[in-house]
Amino acid sequence: MKYLIVLAIVLTAGISGYAWWFSQPQINSTGKIHMDLYEKASDTWDPQIQILPFERSPSTTLTFRWHAPEKPYNHFVITISNADGTLLRKESGEHDRLSLDLDGLEPGKQYVFALQACLDPRCEAWYISQDEYGGTTVDRSIEDL
Repeated sequence: MKYLIVLAIVLTAGISGYAWWFSQPQINSTGKIHMDLYEKASDTWDPQIQILPFERSPSTTLTFRWHAPEKPYNHFVITISNADGTLLRKESGEHDRLSLDLDGLEPGKQYVFALQACLDPRCEAWYISQDEYGGTTVDRSIEDL
């Protein structure tokens, strides 16, 4: 009889956990280049990202600015990809940082960015920017005119 009670409790807990897991809001990754970041994120926020040409030379740098989430987080990670979705690299910044100059990019080329606010030092859990953002470096041939 004890085994039946324990089994009933375990089954009830398992069914409840399964229902809770699938009732959680899912983040829509449709049309995203960085789908895996969206599918595995804990939540989203609107960082109001600005991607601007670097104010000084070189033309291979973009200035990336954002607003922090109101929820607690550890640090930021910016994922940079080519427009075709090929991962280029990731850059990270400290907790209180709200901008980063991304250098070493190619002139006149478009990039796609996703911003994560990591919840732990290893970034095993994170918030993700509501949208991906595009930015284009200055074309040197135009810059020389």
